[in-house]
Amino acid sequence: MSTVAAIFGSRSVEHEVSVITAHQAMAALSPRHRAVPVYIAKDGRWYTGDALLRLDGFADADSLVAGCTMITPVIDPSRPGLALAPAATARRGLFTRGGGDAIDVEVAMPLVHGSFGEDGSLQGLLEMAGIPYTGSGVAASAVAMDKSLAKTLIRAAGLPVLDDVVIERAAWRSDPDHAVAAAEALAPYPLFVKPAGLGSSIGVSRAGDAAVLREAVEVALTYDHRCLVEAEQEGIVEINCAVLGDGADTRASLLEQPTRRGLLSYDDKYRATGAKGSSAGMKGAQRIIPAPLTDALASRISAAALAAFAAVGASGVARVDFLVDAAAERFVVNELNPIPGSLSFYLFEPAGVSFTALLDELIEIAQRRHAQRTASTMVFDRWMLGGGGAKTTP
Repeated sequence: MSTVAAIFGSRSVEHEVSVITAHQAMAALSPRHRAVPVYIAKDGRWYTGDALLRLDGFADADSLVAGCTMITPVIDPSRPGLALAPAATARRGLFTRGGGDAIDVEVAMPLVHGSFGEDGSLQGLLEMAGIPYTGSGVAASAVAMDKSLAKTLIRAAGLPVLDDVVIERAAWRSDPDHAVAAAEALAPYPLFVKPAGLGSSIGVSRAGDAAVLREAVEVALTYDHRCLVEAEQEGIVEINCAVLGDGADTRASLLEQPTRRGLLSYDDKYRATGAKGSSAGMKGAQRIIPAPLTDALASRISAAALAAFAAVGASGVARVDFLVDAAAERFVVNELNPIPGSLSFYLFEPAGVSFTALLDELIEIAQRRHAQRTASTMVFDRWMLGGGGAKTTP
């Protein structure tokens, strides 16, 4: 039995979405794996404890963490892997890996949506720890979460994307009129404004005139230092496709069409309820699976999802979102989500892949990628500055 740390929460505006995804994943994990909940609170402190396995406890997070153990992730270069040590012990310097009340983790499952998790930050820590982890690596995560940079790579792969105007916070503060003029030169109103590095529809607004555009940019720039302005697309529907795999071994899920018309808000996506009033996450949103498209168009979108996944170097599971004009059989790639809500398991279930099987495959991919990384030479066994260098063993 392997110990899998489900890491969730964190200092992100998508904090609650992450909590939901983590609980869905921990509940579906195979008995071959032991789930260890690792909750990063909104203040950045790390906790673990069985109380974190109860979703209803998060209604009062302060009381919840009071009954948990505050921990510190400990990296020991002499023994690759990640240990979770009681914070007080780690601060006193009394912690030694594998001793005391520390938990040794064999596989990490980053389930943090948005900042400090989905954007490559957490993946960097796990790379330093030398531990297998699910999902995309540092570079792919960072690229995918940067909507402007992701568009550059996806466009370079020959896939259609929307034109946009990027507005920097510093430039907006110094000359908002210039930024408004640039946005208005892109296309007639209405325009859409979105933060450059967030998902879950947070900070996304539709602007029908200059006054609303200014308000929308102000809102978006409270969440990120850059935002994108794009033209509204007439007669389109949203179509999403998840991709699972690594490298050349990838496959696309069924396609979905959310049934709510217009811009899906955070509440539309995540506040649908499941059994006993608990959140059903992305599975609870209203959607049609498979999407009602012609076979030819569906095939082209699936192929584009695979190509976009490859273009950013993604791994594990990611969801590619499209804007589709079904009548004209045209589409553009809207964005790629490296840690999609609910891990998009609901897109694989109808094709016979259970959530448990999906998680098993994600863990297998993580272990395989980790083995490939550790096969690479990281240091030279010589000291260029003279002498023998520092001793590497006690």
